Amino acid sequence: MSAPPALPPWADELRDRYLAGEASMFLLHGNVRDLFPWADGDGVVQWLPLGRFLEAFLSRTKEIVVAYNCSEGLEFASPGMNPRFARAINARRSLEGRDPVKELPRSANKVLPLLEDLVTDQTQSAAVVLDYVETIVPAGELSFMNDADKANFVTLQRWASDPALLQSDNLVILITEQLGDLQRRVVSSAQLHAIEVQLPDERGRGGFLREQDLDAVGLEMGVEHLARHTAGLTLVHLRGLLRQARQSGDAISYRTVTRRKKAIIEQECHGLVEFLDPGHDFSHVGGMAQVKADLMRVADAVKKGHRNRVPMGLIFVGPMGTGKTYVAEAFAAESGLTCLKFKNFREKWVGSTEGNLEKILQVVDALGYVLLIIDEADRSLSSGSEGDGGTSSRVIARLKEFMSDTSHRGRVVILLMTNRPDKLDTDLKRPGRFDVKVPFFFPEADSERRLILEAQCRKNKLELAEGVTLDQAVEGTAGYSAAELEAVLLAAAGNASAADRLALTQEDLDSAVADVIPSRDLRMLQFMEMLAVFEASSRRMLPERYQAIETDEVLERLDLLRAALGRRAG
Repeated sequence: MSAPPALPPWADELRDRYLAGEASMFLLHGNVRDLFPWADGDGVVQWLPLGRFLEAFLSRTKEIVVAYNCSEGLEFASPGMNPRFARAINARRSLEGRDPVKELPRSANKVLPLLEDLVTDQTQSAAVVLDYVETIVPAGELSFMNDADKANFVTLQRWASDPALLQSDNLVILITEQLGDLQRRVVSSAQLHAIEVQLPDERGRGGFLREQDLDAVGLEMGVEHLARHTAGLTLVHLRGLLRQARQSGDAISYRTVTRRKKAIIEQECHGLVEFLDPGHDFSHVGGMAQVKADLMRVADAVKKGHRNRVPMGLIFVGPMGTGKTYVAEAFAAESGLTCLKFKNFREKWVGSTEGNLEKILQVVDALGYVLLIIDEADRSLSSGSEGDGGTSSRVIARLKEFMSDTSHRGRVVILLMTNRPDKLDTDLKRPGRFDVKVPFFFPEADSERRLILEAQCRKNKLELAEGVTLDQAVEGTAGYSAAELEAVLLAAAGNASAADRLALTQEDLDSAVADVIPSRDLRMLQFMEMLAVFEASSRRMLPERYQAIETDEVLERLDLLRAALGRRAG
């Protein structure tokens, strides 16, 4: 018989801190809707939801274990605890000259005072579990709370500051998925200790899989490989994957897991992130030889496990249309990193934005070997905006904290893309968080534009008719961005399609060059280009004309362009 599973790390921490007398109130958050292993007296392992796990865990040492949520009211770990609870609180009420409780209430503002009588009683040995505590003290300003919410808030604050609770043999456990959903003052209470329930690691997933009946499940890989490949999934997700395989009769393959994992994590993050499956690598990227060489060194370090050679983060800077997103996706393909892209995680509700970011970072940390792309970072991570209640500063502070964790080096690479790096917090951009800043520019020479046009033909599977060359397209597109060069080719493809031809003729290309109008906002493009020069972390990545330029001259040009642009540069 295999050894019974050890307690989850969060349960170990809770037990140790409680026994040491550090705290009597705990807040469990994170992966609290998962399954957890519990071995009964006969050594039989069961995988229990958190509520039932806590009942079994706490009933070993507590005479009364009572749980409460707004939907189901008060529930006890065993039938005998209900009358014991009634006797305990009525004895206390009798001593204080209050009427006895004849029927247990259901509303939180009436239940909490009864639980307070229990947990502050020095003669009791009890545990109280408040699940979905965000429904009892939701996030929000006190001035907008109704009287019942204020009463609940004051009660929990009183518990957190009552020395009688710390000195007793009682404890209180609050449960919520996201800290941002909970009243901030409750979270910051001095005697309340928050513990994050992490997503299961590879060992935890493997232990769960080995306890399951896999006879009726077709596996195209071993249990160890399945455990490794399902990083980022909860045990509930794994159970669903196995059930679906049993029902359908289809074997679980790497592709099945990847597809299911993508759907689950996008759903779990409520549309906050998008899985990207790049269909191109650096062979489809024309020009930018030095940039590709430097990024390929990083990709090789990732693949070879040289984590100390992998930057904590990358910033792609440069004008729009210079291929930042395209190169980022190619880098993901070359490095083998799972590619996630931030979607809009900002919301108008208090605490929601921070909660969304926390959810994303939790998933990223659990997945490991992730390239997290944040596009238009100057908008989503700006250094602050008036009237946002400090949300921007809290978001940046949390991201800084995440990036300062050196255990993420080589496992999580955050890639910011922006054409306005001047709007990002200066401390966020420092080395140690973003070690490499890659500048992007419009193609400088005819040879670069030719390489880009050839790469775009391969990417878009465009065929040139016999005898057709790109010479005139190269000559006629000086000053065009990579995106505009692609627009020329797509316009030529449209001309060919209109004439019911598959291959592009010289006339199709020449007509497209004459028709497509490049960006005319030259002053803004020059401003963004100088910002890229200023931010670049390596001279060798700069065009030759900028490699010898001094910082003072860059700043002088930026000041002149900023003055010319006026409010548009603000």
